[in-house]
Amino acid sequence: MVTHNGRNVLLNQRPNKWRSYFTSMVIAIALLFSCLAKAELTLNGSTIYSDLGRDQFVAALYTETAHNNPEVIQAMDSEKRMEVRILNNYSKRRWINLWMQSISINNSRENFSDSAEELIALMQAPKSAPQKGDILEYLFSPESGTSMHFNGTELISDLSGEVFGLLLRTWIGAIPPSTNFKDELLGNQRNTKARDLLQNMTADKQRVALAASWVIPEPAKTPAPKLKAEVIPEPVEIAETQEAPLEQPKEDPVVAAETAGADKTSADEDSDLKNLVSNEASVAPAGEVNEESEAEEEIDFNVAEALAQRDYTPLVVQKIYQNISYPSRAVSRNQQGTVRVAIEIGRSGELKNSLATQKSKHSSLNKAALKAVEKAAPFPTLPEQITADSFELSIPITFQLK
Repeated sequence: MVTHNGRNVLLNQRPNKWRSYFTSMVIAIALLFSCLAKAELTLNGSTIYSDLGRDQFVAALYTETAHNNPEVIQAMDSEKRMEVRILNNYSKRRWINLWMQSISINNSRENFSDSAEELIALMQAPKSAPQKGDILEYLFSPESGTSMHFNGTELISDLSGEVFGLLLRTWIGAIPPSTNFKDELLGNQRNTKARDLLQNMTADKQRVALAASWVIPEPAKTPAPKLKAEVIPEPVEIAETQEAPLEQPKEDPVVAAETAGADKTSADEDSDLKNLVSNEASVAPAGEVNEESEAEEEIDFNVAEALAQRDYTPLVVQKIYQNISYPSRAVSRNQQGTVRVAIEIGRSGELKNSLATQKSKHSSLNKAALKAVEKAAPFPTLPEQITADSFELSIPITFQLK
């Protein structure tokens, strides 16, 4: 039984073609309701997130009423949706870190800690890391709170509304990925390429089916019937004076027949179940993807580590920002831009690596961003709750003249 938008959908547990048929029906219903929900909202703005020299995903913000004030949008107690269309493959760890680090620097510790468990549940809901072509949706409703869809299938729902607020502030909060990213989501600038991708980009059918399969219960195994206990007669002692030999006791033909029938039934059913499992494991129904091919690294991300990252990340960002120096040459030439820097910090706080993964058009700004990181080192020692050998962080440094 699967619950979708308040309705219970009963799934037939028949193998192969029937199971594939009902899976297709579930996908169609999920996409139908998803389209109906989308029709009620207006595109507030869309943009493209770029990193490592490549476009990584399209980001779109939908609201009931378009608005260019971020505080007003965040305060709206009406339906909202953040949509992500993946342009480049991600690993689970990289995807989770992208969100958690941005959430850490755009939200207070109080807001973060109050929703930490739900936030982790949201991040771990998909069983596969985002791949090129996937569509992820984070939705807010005043009645039902926060939910998440992956390629049209609802994976988690009934989370608090603050979870959506944590996510939204990473896009239009104080420290967005870039000023252009924020302005385009607020509708202050138009990104034609992003809008074209929203209209023309669709999820792969196999990935749609895979997401739907995550919420379909496994077929229940039929228990083997209990066998009737056979009563074995006690051995009979034969007197030595008895001349005629006793005949061996014969089984009751009725009991023997029933027992043999039960054995055959049990063997037949066990064989059918084994064949069913074997067929479903080796030959996926049309449109489905074998989940074994999607096996990925499991991320053990708990509340204690999430809070430790939340507390540590702003310390690093603040120290780097304190060491930023706007090049005088860039100021005189009215040069502005955003530089995204990836850094790796050792357990003792030493700077192990730094790299500009997204550069501005001006070399002086790129050099100034990397220099700020180098001057800020060393950083505080990593908390014990962060168990990795090093801490990786990607932060935007925006040079803007006022």
